[in-house]
Order: sequence, then C-alpha cells, then structure tokens
Amino acid sequence: IYLFSTYFTSGITRRFKEIIRRLAKRKHYIHVITGCKNAKLWLEGNDYLQEYVTFSILPSTDFTNKIDCACPFLFPNTAIYFSIRRFSPDVIHIVEQTPAAMLCGAFAKSLNIPIVWSSHTNIDFYLSTYIRSYAVKMARRIYQYIRLKHLIYSSINLTVSQDFADYMEHTGIPRPVLVWKTGVDSELFHPRRRSLSMRYRMFGTLTNFTHEQMDSITLFLCVGRISPEKNFEFLSLLLERISNETFLCIIGDGPYRHTLEPLFPIDRVYFFGYLGGEELASAYASADYFIYASVSETFGQVYLEAMASGTPVIAAEGGQLKEFFINSEHGYLWEPDNIESAEDAVRLAMKNRDYLSIKARQQALKHSWDSAADQLNNVYYDAIKKNPKHNETNIIIILFRLFYYGFHWFICILLALFLMAPFVKVSSPKSTMTQNNIFCRKKQQMYSTKRCFSS
Repeated sequence: IYLFSTYFTSGITRRFKEIIRRLAKRKHYIHVITGCKNAKLWLEGNDYLQEYVTFSILPSTDFTNKIDCACPFLFPNTAIYFSIRRFSPDVIHIVEQTPAAMLCGAFAKSLNIPIVWSSHTNIDFYLSTYIRSYAVKMARRIYQYIRLKHLIYSSINLTVSQDFADYMEHTGIPRPVLVWKTGVDSELFHPRRRSLSMRYRMFGTLTNFTHEQMDSITLFLCVGRISPEKNFEFLSLLLERISNETFLCIIGDGPYRHTLEPLFPIDRVYFFGYLGGEELASAYASADYFIYASVSETFGQVYLEAMASGTPVIAAEGGQLKEFFINSEHGYLWEPDNIESAEDAVRLAMKNRDYLSIKARQQALKHSWDSAADQLNNVYYDAIKKNPKHNETNIIIILFRLFYYGFHWFICILLALFLMAPFVKVSSPKSTMTQNNIFCRKKQQMYSTKRCFSS
C-alpha cells in the first residue's frame, strides 16, 4: 500500500495512524509519502510498525501567513514517481487534492496502478474564507473542475460523511462516493483520564483562581488547529453572553493564534497550545463540556474523541454530526451564526451534564477503529479487483502516459495559479470579528423583535 499524505500531524492523520497500525498487524507493507519532517519518530519503539511501515520525507515548506493550518505544504516533485517505482505498490491511497497529491495521481495513472482517493476537507466551503468575494464563484468552479479531472483517475473515491459524499456526487464525481467509517480509541479517550492537575493546567498561569474556584467554574474545551474557518471569533461573542462562572481552554496552534488571542479576555480564556496522546485525552476528560463553532468540518474527529471521554458536546449544527450525534442525547447543537441559539444550547447542556456524559460515551463506543480498518482493507482489495495492476515494460508507452497525464496536471496547476491564486485573501481576525459582531447584533435585534411581536 502506497499512502500519499502531505501531512502527518493533523486530525486527519490521527485517523491514518490508527488505520496503519491495524493494517500493519495484518502484514500489509505500507509506504507513506509525506512532507512532515518528524513523521518517522512515530515508528520508534514499535517493532511491527518498523517492519511494515516505511516513509519517504520529501521537500516541503510551512506557510507563515494566516493560510497556514499547521500542516506542511509538500512541493510537487519527480521523486514521487521514483518512489512509486521503487516500492511497486499494489494500490495507491491519495489523501486530498493538493498539487503534489494530484501529481501523484498522474504518476499512478501513468503506471496503471489502482488508486483509492480520499477527500477529507470541504475546500468548496473554505473558498469563501480565502478567496475575495467577487471571485469565489469562479474559483469554486475552477477547483471543482480540477478535482473532477483527477478524481476520475481513481478506482474508488472515499469521504468521511454522507453529506459530503452527496455533495461530491452532485458536483460530478463518479458515483458512488463511499463513506469511510471513522472510529475512536475508547481506551485512550476515556472518562477515567479526568485529572485535577490537568484541569488546573487548563486554566493557565495568568489567572488567580484558587483550586476551589477551578473545581467549581464550568470549564469548556475547544480542540483544533487555529485557522480562520474554525470560527473561533464566534466563541468570543458567546462568552460575553454566558455566565462569568465559565472558562474556555483552547487546545491547538497555528499562526492565526497570535492575532486571535488578543480578542479574548485573559481571565476567561487560555490558549494552551498543542497537546497530543495521553495529555490530550486527559484534557478532554478533565473539561466539563466540549464546545466547537466550526461548520466547515466534513466529519470532525474531535467530537467523537470528546464523547468517548464522557464530555458532552455543544456545537454549531452541521452535516458532519449526522453520522453519530443526537441532539439533547449527547449534547446540544445551535443554529450556525445564531448567538441566541448558541446561548440556549449552553444553558440546556449545563442543566443535564451527567445524563449527556453517559449517553455520549455509550454512543462513542459504537465506533471502533477496527471496523474502519476492515472497511478500508476491503476497499483496497476492491480497487485492485476493478483495476488490476499491470506492470508496463514498454518505455515508449510509459513516457507517452507520463506526458499525457502530466500535461493535464500542468494545465490544472496553471488554472489554479492564474485564476485562483491572484484572488487569495488573508483577512485579519479583527476584521472578521467586526463582521461577526455586526452580523450577530443584527440577528439579535431580529430575534428580539420577533419575541416582542409574539408576546
């Protein structure tokens, strides 16, 4: 199995790490292409991973502006082609549609190797955040064209929620787009990891709370990369509307943090930075509620990790939650961008934490990584059956295919460079904050007017 994943440190790749462990135990050989320079450290101390999993770390760079999502950007590189030839995989699994990922698809198609392509990020949604408003419609059409031109190469297309699968099919991706189950490590993310020492750390060092106060204050937790589309500004507005006896801990990092952090009061919010593994699990279990304002998630692994930890979810309503979440059973949802709806959701959740905690944990236990690995294992075999690997030895045919598919890739990159890149915007959190304030106040006035009429 040849896995092309630009990054190996994000929420998406927490999924892949769990799957790789299980595939390696089945004695599948897996070669991972990534731009994450520290990826090999993951293998240390694990004999069977060291035997069955190898890495190629290719040149990459990190964005240094607000577009950065704390993930390395892997340059398109001919080394991808030579890596494929050396490893000679039976199937290639490509993640997302970055320029380097699409080049990998072109190489795989040139060599007639079956492709499984998984899409985890709704780029169509993000374009309205990162592209100037007058060019969003054009940019979205160009992106959808580029995505379609490459996903038609794959034997099987995967995504992580039914809503996103339906949307991709609606934009022309060949049917069916399969929904890849997710899972959660219910032993790692467990209520028993609740810790007073971790809870106290989550209040930071700038507050003067006593231990008794930190025990009694309601502690909200938000976990995710700190980037504009995650809608952190909405949480700052929400904090103004709820009790002062509440505190928010944000775990995650990214360049957006430095301009977002000043917008929150230091006596109500602490930016913890990055946490992983057992420390992250302890943070989930030590919070009272998990709160999340993003509506851009295609699945959102963080919800399930919180639920497995026995931490009820309070979040903006979105299609990503339909796969596993029941409102008022596992937490409460609010109508996106509706500050009063969010305030109501918080108030309702705070009345019934014990019940929500038990139900959330029970629901999370239904989602195992073993089941997700079984499904992907079957997908790989199905892809191989649909398009058996054929080792072409005629150098003329190989060169022709490389030119043909490489040319298509090059044209798509030119389209992106000349018709999308010039319209990229990097808005500051302050401007977004101002827009959200205006929008939410208008919504508040509208709802107040409705209430006056109804009464």
